[in-house]
Amino acid sequence: MAWLLDYLAGLGMDAGAVARTHGIHVDQLHRPEARISEASHHGVLRDAQASFPGRSLGLQLGLHRSMATLDQLAYLMMSSATLRESIAHGLRFQNYPGRFSGFQLVTAFSEIEGQGCYQIHAHDSLGDLRLLVVEELLAAIVTTSRWVLGRALPVTALKLDYPAPVHHAEYAGVFNAPIQFDSAAIQLFFAADILDQPLPHASPQSAALYARLCEETSISRSRGDMAWRVWQIIVENPAEPPGLEECAALLHCSVRTLSRKLQAQGWQYQHLVDQVREIHARRYLSHPRLSITHIAHQLGYADSSGFHRAFKKWTGLSPSEFRARLFA
Repeated sequence: MAWLLDYLAGLGMDAGAVARTHGIHVDQLHRPEARISEASHHGVLRDAQASFPGRSLGLQLGLHRSMATLDQLAYLMMSSATLRESIAHGLRFQNYPGRFSGFQLVTAFSEIEGQGCYQIHAHDSLGDLRLLVVEELLAAIVTTSRWVLGRALPVTALKLDYPAPVHHAEYAGVFNAPIQFDSAAIQLFFAADILDQPLPHASPQSAALYARLCEETSISRSRGDMAWRVWQIIVENPAEPPGLEECAALLHCSVRTLSRKLQAQGWQYQHLVDQVREIHARRYLSHPRLSITHIAHQLGYADSSGFHRAFKKWTGLSPSEFRARLFA
């Protein structure tokens, strides 16, 4: 939050007044353990959007993101042996960078026919902030990759599931690749031949140290976030997730307590299972050689008809319609 307010002040916004309006005090920004509420964070972003209408605020936030905002995670990714390993660390700790990453904004990675592919799922609960946070994440991938590689990520294509915004012309300068709006998914592709090349700042000992520090920080940050903790259990095996009672036992609480805490965050257990499966389904359907029947079995459905009904409920499209739009 401190970096965000400093950046907005640099654009000429009275960031101090905005912070106070949303109940953020200067002393909070100076204490690493202090947490800014979701309402305050959203309020600052909405005020920023209103102050700079028609501007690519999300892209600019991602491009100018300070390494300090990722703290130990930045050093973990940079000290990794390869980009593949760096990406794995980034995805493992994707709840580390901020309010949205890892839950309302989930990033997955796969290789599709010689291309590396980041696929982003942006939850509907983001509402009017969805475009801003998606743009910030995409631009931050470009920025972070430059830190890690010591050069630009060789982006080959970018597909987006929303209409071209007013500032769409700025995308070409950021990604330097063909852009497709109104796609079925958000996907950033790059040449996969760089995935296993040695990184310039590789250091196994440093990577081990920063991995431990990131693990400790991630656990500390998610301690009060029951939905995130449940998510991590489900994602281990979305085909056979534990039942509600088993999940509660794993979290050392009663079913009633688990359900109450999830409800307080706007979730029910089955909704979390469905969202994990939807994200995996979208990623699997990006692989043209995987049959829909195989994908259904991978996600725990006894037959493709059950998967078909569930996917249509989630997206409004059948699996085959989604895949056709994806490769249109």
